[in-house]
Amino acid sequence: MTAGYLFFSGGACALLLLAAAKVSLNHHRLAAGRWLILVLVGVICYLLWPTLPPMPPAGAFLINLPIFLVPAAFWLFTHLLCREEEPFPRWGWIPIGLAIALSIFAKYAPSSLASGAQTLLFNLSQLLSMGLVGAGMLTLLGQFHSDLVEERRRLRAILLIAVGVYMLIVIGAEFLFTYHPVPHGVPTLHALLASLLSLAACLWLLALSPSALGESLPPSATPAEEKISPPAQAPSPDEQQQAQMRKLQAHMHNGGYRQTGLTIRELAEQLDTREHLLRILINRHLGYRNFNEYLNQFRIDEASARLADPEQAHLPVLTIALDIGYRSLSPFNAAFKRRHNLTPTEYRRQRLPT
Repeated sequence: MTAGYLFFSGGACALLLLAAAKVSLNHHRLAAGRWLILVLVGVICYLLWPTLPPMPPAGAFLINLPIFLVPAAFWLFTHLLCREEEPFPRWGWIPIGLAIALSIFAKYAPSSLASGAQTLLFNLSQLLSMGLVGAGMLTLLGQFHSDLVEERRRLRAILLIAVGVYMLIVIGAEFLFTYHPVPHGVPTLHALLASLLSLAACLWLLALSPSALGESLPPSATPAEEKISPPAQAPSPDEQQQAQMRKLQAHMHNGGYRQTGLTIRELAEQLDTREHLLRILINRHLGYRNFNEYLNQFRIDEASARLADPEQAHLPVLTIALDIGYRSLSPFNAAFKRRHNLTPTEYRRQRLPT
C-alpha cells in the first residue's frame, strides 16, 4: 500500500472517528443517530482494511461486518431522517437481509465453491448494495420541498450529493476493478476524496453548524405530540408574523388545504408571502416539521367529521379522500391511520354502528 494512501486514509479515519464521537455523545439514544454511527464506523473499517496485516478469520469478520452493513445503515438512517412519520417498510428488510447475507457469503464462501459461483455471488451482493444506497438517495430526494426544517433540507442535499454519490462510486469501482486491474494512483485518489469529505463533515458538525444534526434528526417525541406543541425555544412571533399566521389559519379553515397537490410554494403565492418566511412560520411557530403533515392535520379533521356524519354515510371513502385534497386512497389511509390508529372504514364503522 502506497504512502499516499496510508497518509490520506489515516487522516480520513481520524476525522471520521471525531465525527462518530460527536454523534455518539449527542445522539446515541436516537435510532437515526445509531445508524449514522454505524455508517461512519463502516467507512472507517473500509479505509483501514487494506492497511491491516493478515488476521484470523474471526478478526477479519469483525472488521468486515460493519463494511457489509454500511449500505443498509445508510438507507435506514435516511428513512428515519426524512420519513420520521412513517415506519420503515417491512419489505425493505428483504433486500437488506439478502444484501448482507450475499456479501458475507461472497467474502467467506467455501473454497470448494466454483470461481464462477463466487463471482456471481459477489456481483449480486454489489448490485444489491448499490440498490440499498440508491433507495437511501431516493428517500433523501422524496418530499424534499415539503421539509420545513431548514437544516435538515441542507443535510439532505449534502448527503445526496456528497455521501450518496461517493458510496455509489466506491461500490461501482469495486465492481469494475474485479474484472480489470486497478490503475496506479486510484487507491490514493480514493483516500484523498474520503479525507476531503471527512474534513468537510467535521467542519460542518463541529464549527460551521454544530446544532444542525440535532435539529435535523427526528425528536424522541411522538409525531402527534410534536405536531401539537411548538418548540419550547421558539421565539414569540412578532406583529407581522402574527398577522401572517392569522391570514394563514383563515385561509386553511376556509378550505385552502383541499387543493390537490398543494405545495408550500403555491400556498405562499396564494398568501402573497415569501416561501422561506412561510416555512419558518409553520415550522418554528406552529411546530410542524413537514408541510404534508401540516396539511394532513386539516384534511384528517374534515375526513373524521365527514366519516362520522350519518348524512354522509352513503359517500365512498375514496370520494371523501379526493374531496379533501388527496390524489388517491393510499396516502389518505396512511395519514388517517397515523392519527386514529384505525383505517377510515374502521373509524366510520365505530362512529356509525348499524
